[in-house]
Amino acid sequence: MATPARKAALDPKKLTRKQRFWREVRGYAEAIVIAFLVVTFLVTTVGVVGSSMRPTLDGGSGRLPESLITGDRVFIPKYDTWLRRAGILGPYQRGEIVVVREPANAPSAQFRRHRPFFIKRLIGIPGDRIRIVEGQVYVNSHPVDQGFITESGEIVPDPVNFPIITVRNGEVVGFLGLSPNTWRLTATGRQPAPVTDPNVQLFYGSTIAALAPIPADAPEGVPFVHELIVPQDHYFILGDNRQAARGGSEDSRYFGPIRAITVAGRANAVIWPPMRDGEWNWRRLGPPEAFAAIPDPR
Repeated sequence: MATPARKAALDPKKLTRKQRFWREVRGYAEAIVIAFLVVTFLVTTVGVVGSSMRPTLDGGSGRLPESLITGDRVFIPKYDTWLRRAGILGPYQRGEIVVVREPANAPSAQFRRHRPFFIKRLIGIPGDRIRIVEGQVYVNSHPVDQGFITESGEIVPDPVNFPIITVRNGEVVGFLGLSPNTWRLTATGRQPAPVTDPNVQLFYGSTIAALAPIPADAPEGVPFVHELIVPQDHYFILGDNRQAARGGSEDSRYFGPIRAITVAGRANAVIWPPMRDGEWNWRRLGPPEAFAAIPDPR
């Protein structure tokens, strides 16, 4: 049973102005702390900005802040992130959509305004062998069915080859990338730049380090498409929009595999807006069936 003194302390009318002030401050502080803990450790949402994940995710119309209202908003279970970092749930799986911190060597980080997060699809897990031939992605020599990108008719992947290298005497001496200044322009078109070039090292140093062993029959001094092996504690990510004319995507083709620690969470559902183009927009975001057919690396 509350004492008279306790009752007086609980009665707002009998509090001094200073006591009322600190009671208000405490209430706001508690709300902020609770919100911080929920967003950091339980759940959060991320707004999709830009076109890099079309046709799967819609970045809305216009620039910030309009795109934050009109674009898709995805649900991120943060507890899932922490459990994975603790090794309880294991690594992320191929085909999942993840939110990642912008890599320090991303072209956007060098030449444009820094973006805190990217949202991409996870293509390769540690140990996977990755190559792209004329826009077709191969994982462990398996051509991944890209119908989840092309069936809508909106996106046609560019005929990109990656990684393109030049070898002499069994050593990699040239690399042709997609990032700025990572090629030499000749009369016959773009040719690999020396691997010692500062720009090649900036954008593709980690990719070159992850290249698969050079085969004995590799062409001498002639550019060819090789493959990389995703390192331990890294992932290979791509945007679904791989058509530059429709905005394209800045992804591992531009900065190499990302460190696993930079994955901020897995997007497992679209929660906003509820309707788009007259149809329900609420939906789960699981890996496309095409990824289940990928064999484990040998």
